[in-house]
Amino acid sequence: MAIYIPLPSDEMIHDFEHFFLEQSYRFSPERMLIREGLQCPNPFNPAGNAILALAGDAILRQSLVDQGRARGMSPEEIQNVIEKVASNVNLYRKGLALGLDPYIVKNPSQRNEVAGRIVMATTMEAILGAVYYDSNKNIDACERVMSVLGLSWPE
Repeated sequence: MAIYIPLPSDEMIHDFEHFFLEQSYRFSPERMLIREGLQCPNPFNPAGNAILALAGDAILRQSLVDQGRARGMSPEEIQNVIEKVASNVNLYRKGLALGLDPYIVKNPSQRNEVAGRIVMATTMEAILGAVYYDSNKNIDACERVMSVLGLSWPE
């Protein structure tokens, strides 16, 4: 018995850009990076979106440091914001609230379940990583997406 894991179609990616990213970013026409960003590890792709998530996590943290520094915050205040905004719990809650779950390509054993905390948080980070690489490492593009995702410095 063959197991088929469908990747998001172009139409689904278009809807994702329109409704989820609110047109803050449009991926390149081939859309391979966002497809990778939305794909959880599975038997056919053991890494899944993990590498993009590593990049997205680093970008999120660096952006928060930059925003804190620009506001004249202390290292402790910046670290507190990083712990709040970049935590897996916050990323999970934001992803659920934004309606990300239907776009995540899950492991076949999880297909009919809502994404768990780690899957959702990793996917949120991977989206940022996908934007980073797709935009040719444009931090401004990443920060626009972070704003739409609710991952900017709290006001």
